[in-house]
Amino acid sequence: MQIPSLIQRLASLSVSACLLVAVWTGANAAAAGAAGILPPANPAADCDHANAQPQVWGIAGIDRCRALEGVGPLILPSNWQQLTPVQQGFVLINLERVNRGLPPIIGLSAALNQLASAGAAQNNDPSFPSGGFLDGGAIWAGTPSVLAADYLWMYDDGPNGLNSNLACPSAGASGCWGHRDIILLRGTSSTLVAGGGRATVAGNGSYAYLVLDGYSTADLTFTWASELRYFSTGPTLEPLGKVAKATRPHRRRHRRPRRHHHRPLGGPPTITFS
Repeated sequence: MQIPSLIQRLASLSVSACLLVAVWTGANAAAAGAAGILPPANPAADCDHANAQPQVWGIAGIDRCRALEGVGPLILPSNWQQLTPVQQGFVLINLERVNRGLPPIIGLSAALNQLASAGAAQNNDPSFPSGGFLDGGAIWAGTPSVLAADYLWMYDDGPNGLNSNLACPSAGASGCWGHRDIILLRGTSSTLVAGGGRATVAGNGSYAYLVLDGYSTADLTFTWASELRYFSTGPTLEPLGKVAKATRPHRRRHRRPRRHHHRPLGGPPTITFS
């Protein structure tokens, strides 16, 4: 089967695929004490195709996709409007993690923020530090808001007819769900550290993040621990008891840091991978 035909078929099936629900068993199950679909498993298709327009790339769209995956709604902190866009992105990434039962990223590093800011200014993935970490990844998106970036990274990262993911020509390809896998990185150490950057390029928002395992915590500018007091209850696992069908786990090498970005080209975002 030719790739374009496969992508068109996935696009036409994506809504129904998201709505297919199964009991938490077999290949679709998350580990005990976890919710939703976790790497190395990924969603079977992008979520919410019928409404995949920029105006729904917000909390309502994210919550709709989280519910289909078996994860409860986003509960934002009371100081959300006072946070910088970079801090908001960090909080969103951690909520995607802890609501699925994964440990939070400890904080934002000043050094990594500089790298991420440089990437955002160039509409590209951040560069990695020369060393001092075990594993990790870099992600970028050109979107109207950080909520839209989260939506694209987490719920619109597979093959479909709306986005042209050059590294995801068909379901199961190695580049599918690369952003999501980085956000949900498990890591091998007890320390995950991030860096974030935002810029305005040609009138559009540009967001870039690094998530690194085992990186230094010596120069943190913002921490998850300091943000917890702004939640009425501490963010934690939010299972709904059921999950949408997932793809079978596919092998992905983690020895080299990964870079993934969403690039808009005058319409629905085109996803390219470096």
